[in-house]
Amino acid sequence: MKKSTTVKELQKEYNPKKIIDAVEKSFQKHREQLISIIGHPDSPILNYHQNQQISFLENNQDQNTIIDEVVESLKDAVYFMALNKKERTRITQRMRSFESAYVNAVLERINHFLEEPELLRPPSWSTSSQKRRQGGISGTINDLLEALRLNLEIEVQYWENVSRAGHLTGLQMSMGKFFVILRDLSMSQKDQITIVQSLFDSFHVDWDEGDRENIKMSLQKPALANYEKQRQELRQISSRPFSKTLTPEMILTLEELTYLYKKYLRRF
Repeated sequence: MKKSTTVKELQKEYNPKKIIDAVEKSFQKHREQLISIIGHPDSPILNYHQNQQISFLENNQDQNTIIDEVVESLKDAVYFMALNKKERTRITQRMRSFESAYVNAVLERINHFLEEPELLRPPSWSTSSQKRRQGGISGTINDLLEALRLNLEIEVQYWENVSRAGHLTGLQMSMGKFFVILRDLSMSQKDQITIVQSLFDSFHVDWDEGDRENIKMSLQKPALANYEKQRQELRQISSRPFSKTLTPEMILTLEELTYLYKKYLRRF
């Protein structure tokens, strides 16, 4: 029988923590640079704020809040901006391989458990009262694992259908919230592209096709589509039906796990 790969073995093979730490380190290193670009006197974002009917002092505070929000939304993106095309592609492929393998490994473990019902049954020589007491517990555990298995199967399907990673994938996956913030400010398309070009110029992003039309079609539209799809799926989590044998605490745990799978195991 083939030995199942453990999550610990996957972590050792792909070392995702190294990448996550590098993302955090890159953001801390470049945070002030991002603030200076987004908040530059010539930046279009200074022409926009969330509430037009505010005082001069409040206006400055509002702009600072917007700038901070935009900068925070670029946490993953700035890491990819600093990499060349080859490295961007390699890192995305590596992290996607880990994320996909992680989901499959956990699902395989759950399937093995559910395919062996004797694990939750009392031995044949136990008394009938002991069997009755165990019956409810085993049913609840089975229902819990079945619900978790359904969620994991959805994630496996996602990874089976995900598009092939390219040198822009890391930026597409990480800039969705950034573009949503700009859109929610009612920022014009021209100004949005101007900000992206300023970022790319400052970080010398390795992308020869960085004209306005390519940024819109190759980066902005895919980024928004990915972000909106994920946001829609996250909204649907609490509306899914669960077995009546599960307690509210169990359901909350399942919802939290589902949220984490969708948000953090689809990060790259």
